[in-house]
Amino acid sequence: MAKQGVVKLLEVVEALRNEVIKRFNEMERGLEERASKKELAKLLELNYNLTVAVALGYYLLILAKNPNPTLYEFEKELAELLRIWKKVMDQSRELFGVVDWSIIQDGSSAILKAARSIGLPFGTVAGLVMEVMEADAEKFLSEASIAEIYGTINLTRWRRLINK
Repeated sequence: MAKQGVVKLLEVVEALRNEVIKRFNEMERGLEERASKKELAKLLELNYNLTVAVALGYYLLILAKNPNPTLYEFEKELAELLRIWKKVMDQSRELFGVVDWSIIQDGSSAILKAARSIGLPFGTVAGLVMEVMEADAEKFLSEASIAEIYGTINLTRWRRLINK
């Protein structure tokens, strides 16, 4: 009789154990599904911001070639574009743990070309980049692009600004 009680108790414990394992597995699958959906949403947001950054970069190039460009409007749009690039860098870091600086510097090269084309002084561009990008400013602008677009004197100014 005692053996039957122990066997029955073991069966009940085994059934409870199986139920707990089953529920843990269901909860784990639910968490994985939610986590992957959250990551997918973040990836879509990164893609959106990257697309906006590229489109706004082309807009600045077009604005710079406008026969009646205004530096005020250009500078305002440039600041917005820099904020979007900063979001792209932060989101990339959050999702992947790294930033692909070659993509970022391609975008910043287009910014420099548009700014130079409209006649915006390098000091203004550098100041906006430093303000918005903070610690990422040094990597945001490529030294080769600065030298090619604004010249070696401005590259030297840039190096002094970033304490290099």
